[in-house]
Amino acid sequence: MVRATLRGEDEEAQRLFQEQLTATGDASGMALLIHAAFVIAARRKFAPRYNRGEVIRYVAQLRALLYEKPWLLDPLTGDDELLAALGGEVTATHEVGAVALARLSLLHALIASLNLDDQGIQELLDEARPAADQMLQDMRPAAEGWTGTR
Repeated sequence: MVRATLRGEDEEAQRLFQEQLTATGDASGMALLIHAAFVIAARRKFAPRYNRGEVIRYVAQLRALLYEKPWLLDPLTGDDELLAALGGEVTATHEVGAVALARLSLLHALIASLNLDDQGIQELLDEARPAADQMLQDMRPAAEGWTGTR
């Protein structure tokens, strides 16, 4: 599903997403894979040195390209998510949907900036998978042990 999304195969991605959701009732793994790939791609593009101005300009340039669909990338959410991926301090909180759209929009842009072809996208996802799997594993014990009381 993630690969289809990143290739712009929207119908295939939607079909695969629905299959995953129907089969497991959970899409956390896909969200975490997108997040891990986003962090890796951001670090490839901007690390080891970056400044806040570069990040803000990058997000602004992407927003300019998305002028017909401004809801895909909220400027503050985009700035904060990219800064957080690079290890910067972020104090604001954002709506979950805005964060997901920002990460996906920025990931698409980073893939283009890094000139990743299908093989490069696959390598990025392969690199991101262990981190996503670990985040998912770290989430599950907490959720399974939660009783609803403090």
